Amino acid sequence: MREVMDVIDKDESYVYLRTTRTQECESCAMKGGCTLLGGANELNLKAKNIEKVDVKKGDKVVVELPEVPVVKLSFLAYGIPLIVFLSIVSILYTLGFSDIFSFLAGILGLGITYFLIHQYDRKKLKDRYLPVILQKLEKKIDLKLHEKGEI
Repeated sequence: MREVMDVIDKDESYVYLRTTRTQECESCAMKGGCTLLGGANELNLKAKNIEKVDVKKGDKVVVELPEVPVVKLSFLAYGIPLIVFLSIVSILYTLGFSDIFSFLAGILGLGITYFLIHQYDRKKLKDRYLPVILQKLEKKIDLKLHEKGEI
């Protein structure tokens, strides 16, 4: 899906963008992904500038938003750690360990699982679901305002 966004900042690796949610957002198939990023009317994102489009703060750009598998990523972030936690607690409790020990071991397993998922995300998924800048939109001058001297 393509979207027009405003450039709010940039660094060597990324361009930071902002857009305002519109009525079309409610019927969009990807609205679940945007909702995960925050519920406000303005949405701030960082994007890859693969094409090395020359942009600066205030420019408008056309961005390609990738299809985000919300269910898959939610399962990775919540489902797997929950399964690990419940498995550890259940196995240790069944083996005769105390409730508190089983619970604390489950919490430790949960922390380790989140750490491993974080490492996987940093190495494998790092920029996979980031928007990509396609082109910079040129500013148009309203000739009527220009003729009146208002520009």
